[in-house]
Amino acid sequence: MRTLPLAAFLFVLVACGSEAPPASQGNDTPYTSDPGKTVVIGAGGQSVQTVPPGGCVTLPSGECVTPDKKCKADERTDVVVDSSGKVVAVVCYPASASPTPVDENGNVELGKENKGVVAIDGLDDGDDIAGNVTSSGNNVTVYGQGADVSVIGGNVTAEGNNFSLRGVRVKGNVNISGGNNATLVLCVVEGDVNITGNNTVMASCNVLGKITINGVNTVLVSNQVGGGISVSEAKNTVCDGNVEWNDANSNKLVDPGESGAPLTCGGKGK
Repeated sequence: MRTLPLAAFLFVLVACGSEAPPASQGNDTPYTSDPGKTVVIGAGGQSVQTVPPGGCVTLPSGECVTPDKKCKADERTDVVVDSSGKVVAVVCYPASASPTPVDENGNVELGKENKGVVAIDGLDDGDDIAGNVTSSGNNVTVYGQGADVSVIGGNVTAEGNNFSLRGVRVKGNVNISGGNNATLVLCVVEGDVNITGNNTVMASCNVLGKITINGVNTVLVSNQVGGGISVSEAKNTVCDGNVEWNDANSNKLVDPGESGAPLTCGGKGK
């Protein structure tokens, strides 16, 4: 979808209390931060692949395709595919960092800092950020190691271009405005998601509330949503594999039998 430069990032690792941050998070899970790794996301689940320069990505169908060369060789890449096996989005992320721990009891405020990264640890230790995450800069990324362990207790509010949220649980709402190219991948949002801007990509997220997007060129693939999906502009919308989420036991987890009927996205879906 876009390329995020690796140089001059502002990195913030969120760790709880006095616990030391974990060792390198590099691995072969969908939450890997290893340089050069590609994660295929969407219909058919996730797979992690190392793609050499000029190499191809193996889709769930077995087809090997070379996505648009939008990412640098040492960046992390997400390739989003729909149920037909078509590549519908390519997203680039910074690959590695040496973050500085911060206290988890307050808010994380990036202000107008560009190229900011909030890296949340993979320890199963409750809320990693007790408050809110806010940003008004461009090219900001919030990284996690999975929604079961990387938790933001408040809201996420961003104003600016190229905001990414990946591998994180947000107990409040996610509100993104004032820019384009927002990306939410492998996330859980217990509240609502409200995005104003074009070129939004949202894949493999569970949202207990409602998704509302005001903009064009929206990609929504393999999301489970409790409150429905509303996309104001149907132009160039990709709406594929999204289903209802009925949290019958109110535990804010998608349990067997809680995934329901297919969802459309403001009148255009498949």
